[in-house]
Amino acid sequence: MANIKSQKKRIITNEKRRMRNRAVKAALKTATRRVKDAVEAGNGAEAYAAALNDGTYGKRGALLTNRGKALAAVGDYVTAAQAFSAATQDASYATPFKAYLGLGNALFQSGDYANAGTAFRQAAIDGANPAPAAALGDLGRCFIKLGRPADAVETYRTAIDFAGPRDDTRALNAGMGEALSAAGRPSDALDAFNAATADGIYQLTPEQADELARVHDSLAALSAQTAMSTAPAPAMDAPAVDPLDPTGATGQFMPDPSDTGFFTLSESEMVQQDRKQAKVRRRHRHTGLKIFLVLLLLIVIAAGGLGYAYTRGMGYPSQESVITDLFQAAGDGDTAKAESCLASSLSEDAKAMIISSIPQGATVSIEGMDQSMTETTAKVKASLSKGGEQEYTVKFVRSDNHIGWAVSSFDIDFSAADNQ
Repeated sequence: MANIKSQKKRIITNEKRRMRNRAVKAALKTATRRVKDAVEAGNGAEAYAAALNDGTYGKRGALLTNRGKALAAVGDYVTAAQAFSAATQDASYATPFKAYLGLGNALFQSGDYANAGTAFRQAAIDGANPAPAAALGDLGRCFIKLGRPADAVETYRTAIDFAGPRDDTRALNAGMGEALSAAGRPSDALDAFNAATADGIYQLTPEQADELARVHDSLAALSAQTAMSTAPAPAMDAPAVDPLDPTGATGQFMPDPSDTGFFTLSESEMVQQDRKQAKVRRRHRHTGLKIFLVLLLLIVIAAGGLGYAYTRGMGYPSQESVITDLFQAAGDGDTAKAESCLASSLSEDAKAMIISSIPQGATVSIEGMDQSMTETTAKVKASLSKGGEQEYTVKFVRSDNHIGWAVSSFDIDFSAADNQ
């Protein structure tokens, strides 16, 4: 028995952890058994869909990939492609190449060969893929279906160069034979088919067997032509192109080798390149939000500047504009415009008195102002039309719109006249 307080506490804590772990393990085993039972009963897609809704599992990318495989097994390639595509979006999925391979096969079966080729390319360049040659072979099948045998030949050649212990080079050679036959190179195609079947174990698919028969027919016809003519047959090799770049000179989704260094990159360099592309995609994800935040920041700065100017006595129209308009309107006899320059709180008699006290033909300027947010007192000097000057003390208040200014009082400064 423990006789130290810390030992007793540790024993209690360990027992709590053991009971909690046992409960979690039991729940996980139960959930796993349900999925296995459902898969064995032929309800794999439903089982994985239920597992996706159960937070016990985690590993969403793997569950989506397995669900896609179950859907593809029953011929539902459209829904399978959706599941595989969702799996590729799981950033925590350690082996996304499995989802890309499943997506490529589902799209291939649906007849969407171009997008299937894009998926196989992603699987081939995934650094976690231990057998990229198989994905390249699938990419070659897409090129053949797209009527691009030259690209298919280059892809199969690269796949054979990349082939490792887990890759079936016989299947790759058989695919190379199909591509060479489609490219009009029957002799090379026959060599590729012979390499595929040399061990006597590999069986050609029906499509490959038909292509091999066409190769024999082409060679027989070529032999007959050679016997009848001594002219050399024109070279039929197509220029090699890089099939793995989606923006190249071919006009489709695979280009010239000078555009990408795929075939000269090491595996670690390919992984680094993919990470850089992912970083660029992440940087472009929230462009709209960034633009909105920049605009919001500009609006806040502009509002702050306007608020500061308002507290310093700025406004539109300004005090100088108001006093200039008042003198001009009074001199022109435009009473309505002159009254618009006066505060609405003034009585009609006060307004009439101010307008009548303004000299005709005078030009006015503000010599100094004491400004605040709501009131301004200004020293105004008027140059009279017949010579001489007159100074006024003019008070302004905010106009009815609270933005501009209006005259609230207008007094002659006799002290200034005495000093003169």
